[in-house]
Amino acid sequence: MPSEESIVPPGYANTLFDLNGRIAVVTGGGSGLGQAICIGYAQVGVTVIIADIKVDAANETLALIEEQGGNAVAVELDVTKREQCEALAQSVKRDHGRIDILVNSAGSAHRCSVEEFPEDRFDYIIELNLKGTYLCCQAFGRIMLEQEKGSIINMASIGSVIAYPWASAYLASKGGVSQVTKALALEWRDRGVRVNGIGPTLMVTPLISRTAAESGSSITADFIVDRMIRKRRGLPKELIGAAVFLASDASELVTGHIVMCDDGYVAV
Repeated sequence: MPSEESIVPPGYANTLFDLNGRIAVVTGGGSGLGQAICIGYAQVGVTVIIADIKVDAANETLALIEEQGGNAVAVELDVTKREQCEALAQSVKRDHGRIDILVNSAGSAHRCSVEEFPEDRFDYIIELNLKGTYLCCQAFGRIMLEQEKGSIINMASIGSVIAYPWASAYLASKGGVSQVTKALALEWRDRGVRVNGIGPTLMVTPLISRTAAESGSSITADFIVDRMIRKRRGLPKELIGAAVFLASDASELVTGHIVMCDDGYVAV
């Protein structure tokens, strides 16, 4: 006879992906990948706090969610400011009673050769992509630790594990995000908080279009596309499935991992 632990109870799988009624904070939710994840979460019944330094952009995401009948709140947040991260965490706890999901999607990039890379842009990217992720993990993670339950999802990249030209600061920041994800997962797993990441391929987003236009060169995109299996960029909506999985009970044993949504890019 199988042990009780090995028995699958009736209806067990029915609720594994159920996020209805949960509370999520998504940084960088005003555009691109963050916006898509906000909308996707709202579609499955999550109340979404859309956090973005550009409050007008956050309100645009809010309008899209409300048009579809979802629940969300738009807030202004500079993730590089510790006091703002901590204030928002306490505000969400006060208004909603808990924080179930944190998605750290706020980020930026700059395209330039290493020898010409401006120091101020390097500092900005490291501060936003890496420090901003870290500060939010701290602020919201403390509340999840009090709850003894929560899921944090950090936006990594194929650039967390491989390299491409004219992206040295971005690559450094995303490599750091990957390591921070693993470090927090190790420290917090026995306290109920899981920490994972999503590693997208080259995506169709305003950020990528803007950085290419600012640099006046397609060298980064050309390098990546040339090595793609299907020569196709990813769409923001194609990350929603991974974001739902990592936030849900279906991923109960998954922590400290970067789920690559890269169409097989790093496999070859």
